[in-house]
Amino acid sequence: MKRINPFKSIYDACNKGNSMEKLNSLPPFPRYIDLELTNLCNFQCLMCPTGLGTVKRQKGVMNHNTYKNILDQITHYKTPVRLIRWGEPFLHPRLIEYVTELKHHGSIVHINTNGSMLDEKMIDKLLEIKLDSIKFSFQGIDTISYSETRNIDFFDELISRVKLLYAKRGNSILPYIHLSTTTTYETAKQIELFKKSIKDYVDLLSIGKTLFNHIDPDETTLDDNKKSLLLYLKSKDTVLRKHVECPEVFDKLSINWDGTVSACCFDYDNKMLVGDLKTNTLKEIWISKKMMTYRKMLAEMRHDELPLCSGCYDYTIND
Repeated sequence: MKRINPFKSIYDACNKGNSMEKLNSLPPFPRYIDLELTNLCNFQCLMCPTGLGTVKRQKGVMNHNTYKNILDQITHYKTPVRLIRWGEPFLHPRLIEYVTELKHHGSIVHINTNGSMLDEKMIDKLLEIKLDSIKFSFQGIDTISYSETRNIDFFDELISRVKLLYAKRGNSILPYIHLSTTTTYETAKQIELFKKSIKDYVDLLSIGKTLFNHIDPDETTLDDNKKSLLLYLKSKDTVLRKHVECPEVFDKLSINWDGTVSACCFDYDNKMLVGDLKTNTLKEIWISKKMMTYRKMLAEMRHDELPLCSGCYDYTIND
C-alpha cells in the first residue's frame, strides 16, 4: 500500500512559485507551525547545539497555558502542527494529551524524534490516537557512523523501533513513517546498502549532508578525544555552500517552548525572534513589520546580511 504524506498538499502549496511570488501572495495565516514542546534532549549529538550544551537561551518545557493559547489561536484555521525544533518532543510529559487535542481540533500533527523513548507502549498510544506523521532522525548509515555523530550507540535499537512501528501499523494508513539521515564521509556504496536495508519499512527515506559549520568545538565541554572526532567530522563536511530560496518565512512560524516566536527553524539562540505570545497574537506576528522585512530580504536573496541566513546552505546530497 502506497501511503501519501498527510502534509503533502501543504508542502505543495509552500513550494508553489519563487520567493518573490510568495512575497506577493502571502496566506492570511501560517500554512503550518513548528512547535517546540521543549528544548531539552536526552542525546548529546555532535552536530547539535542542544546536545553539546552550547545553546545560550534558557532551557525548559512548554507550560499548559502557553500550549492552550496556541491551540486557541490555530483552531479556527485548523493549522497543521509539527512537533519539532531544538529538543526531544517525547520528553514532554503531556505529549500524547497535546497530540490528541490538536487532532480533535482539526490539526494534522507530525512529530520529529530520535526514537529513544518510542517503546512498544508508546507506539500503541500513537497508533490509538492516529498520529498523522512521524520522522525518525538519524545521522550516519551504520553503527559506526551513527555512533560517531550521535555520540551514542543506538543505531541497531533505533532500526528495530522503526521496524516495530511499521509492523504494528499493519494496514493502517497512519502514521506516515519518514526516516531522515545525513552523512559525512560515507561512500555511495555504503549509502546504497543502507537504503536497501530500510526502504521496505518506511514510507519516505531522505538522506542529506551533515552540517557542522555552526558548531565550535572550543565552546563545548567535550573531552579531547570527542573534540578530535568533532574536528575530524567537520573536516569531512561536504555541504554545498550555496544559499537556497528560503522555505521558512513565507509559509510558517516557529514557536519556542516559552512562547517566543522565531522566523527561522534553525534559530536555536533567538537571533531572529519576531514576537512573543505573551504580548502578541500569531496573526499579529505573521503580518508584523519584522516578518515582512525578513521576507523582503530573503526574497531578494540577501542572506549574507542576516547572521543565521548567511550560514544557511543546501545540504542535500549531490550525486
